[in-house]
Amino acid sequence: MKILLCCLAGVTSTLFSTKLKDAASRKRVDATVWSASEHAVEYSSNLADVILVEPQLKGSYEKIKADNPDKPVILISDDDFKNFNAQKIFDMAYEAYQK
Repeated sequence: MKILLCCLAGVTSTLFSTKLKDAASRKRVDATVWSASEHAVEYSSNLADVILVEPQLKGSYEKIKADNPDKPVILISDDDFKNFNAQKIFDMAYEAYQK
């Protein structure tokens, strides 16, 4: 499973990516997680199975979703991102990937 985390600048997304990898590991799911800034999403979205969008990019969510109609695009809630609720976010991504 390949998860792309779309971020604004990449500062907290690196740590969040690590937390998502840990969550996948706990579920025994082989997952690759990487982050890309808003401007680089179009170059790596084709490699992803699921795209996660950080709350700072909620204004770009619809565009990212429209640009990737064949895959799940999930907007992370402010609370889940602020609290680093990686297990919940990973579970949502995994469920979307399974559909």
